[in-house]
Amino acid sequence: MFRLVTTLALCAWSTIALAGDGAFSTHLFAKFQTKGCTICHDFFEPQRNGLAFGNHKGRSPEMCTACHRKDVTGFDHPEEWFAQPGLYTSGMDAVQTCEATKTALHAKFKSTALMKRQLRKHLFEDPRVLWGIEGATPLSGMLPNGKLEPDLIKGGLPLWKKQVEEWLEHGMQCR
Repeated sequence: MFRLVTTLALCAWSTIALAGDGAFSTHLFAKFQTKGCTICHDFFEPQRNGLAFGNHKGRSPEMCTACHRKDVTGFDHPEEWFAQPGLYTSGMDAVQTCEATKTALHAKFKSTALMKRQLRKHLFEDPRVLWGIEGATPLSGMLPNGKLEPDLIKGGLPLWKKQVEEWLEHGMQCR
């Protein structure tokens, strides 16, 4: 009887520990792979069929303002709508995506506190990120010509913040 109770207690404890382990792969990896993220992060990636090589080929940043107006995206600076080149994450596994995120922020040169502040600012306040989160803004997922991107981060902003905070507070583990 003691063995059964001990085994059940250990199983329950390990399930709770795993559910709240804060690893990137637990909740965030799949969300970083949604079209709401990759549509921007793959923009300049020819091997990912980024929009710069498809229906946006030859367009200058100045041209962004014609379609990606504030009334469509909610973003004050449409010429900054897309992510910088070299920041793609699609096609990567969880560890690669997490490490690419840290590398893009030059993590090895920053304190943990600074990294957390910068990640919170980008992941919780940047209009480009909020655009990719279902229901985060009235214009989340809105595309030019009345189209809507259906593959957004599900669960809304409160769940997103909770899961990002869990990752940050558990040491930004890339597993």
